[in-house]
Amino acid sequence: MTRNTTKIRTMKVLLTSLAGAGVGAAVGVLLYSKRSTERRQQFRHYRTEQRLRLQGDWNQLKAKLQQTYTQLTDEDLAYVEGKGHELVSRLQAKLGKGKRKVIKLLNAL
Repeated sequence: MTRNTTKIRTMKVLLTSLAGAGVGAAVGVLLYSKRSTERRQQFRHYRTEQRLRLQGDWNQLKAKLQQTYTQLTDEDLAYVEGKGHELVSRLQAKLGKGKRKVIKLLNAL
């Protein structure tokens, strides 16, 4: 192996490392910019709305929930169409259950 071959290999490794670091930095900026964070949050809320399928009159469902879980107030069970993620997060906090379990509980009513 000649000295030039060693230098070329070293340069290739160095350039590859720098390129990888540059790509990593670009991905980090794109993923964690304010706009991207907001977009991911909107997507999470959208997924919750898609999985949450409340059937029937909300007042009847609310009454069933209050009978089962007496600690729930009317404020806790306030539901606005399209804002199901807020209802789910309030019930998570009050009942101490995970998001999936709360959604499953609401869909089972």
